[in-house]
Amino acid sequence: MIDIATLKKSVRGKKVLIDSNIIIYLTEKTEPYHRLSWELFSMIEEGISSAVIFILSVSEVMQGPIRAGKTDTAMAVKNYLLNFPNSNCQYVTFEVLEHVGKDQRVNWKTLRAVDSLIIASGLHAHVDLFISNDRHFIKSLLPEILLSF
Repeated sequence: MIDIATLKKSVRGKKVLIDSNIIIYLTEKTEPYHRLSWELFSMIEEGISSAVIFILSVSEVMQGPIRAGKTDTAMAVKNYLLNFPNSNCQYVTFEVLEHVGKDQRVNWKTLRAVDSLIIASGLHAHVDLFISNDRHFIKSLLPEILLSF
C-alpha cells in the first residue's frame, strides 16, 4: 500500500481519473484505503489536483446505499460527486467511444466493457493519471499512467 507522501507527490498538479473503487473507499470508509481516498479528495477540493469522474462510476457508487435501502444517501452521494470542486463528470459520448481500443498504453483485451468506457473517458479528458485498485486496470494500464493504492 502506498503512503500519503507518495499519493501527494504522484497526484500534485495532475488531472486524474478516479475509478469507482476509490470513491467507494471514501464514501463507505473502507479500511485500509479510506485515509488515502480522503486525502485525494482533499487535494482535489483544494485545487492541488483536478479530477474526472465517469458517470457510470457515479452510478456504481450509488448502488451500495441503494442496496441497503438508503435512497436518500445514494442521492446525496450522487449530488456530492456531480458538484465536487475542481472535478467534472464525463458522460458516454461518441467522442469517448472513439478512444476505445486505440491507445497503446492500454491492454484493451483484458478489460470489461464498463472499464473500457471508464478508461476511454479519461483518455478523452486528457488525464495524466488513472487512480484505481481494480485488478482489470492494474493488468491493463502501464504503470506510468496508473496509481494503485
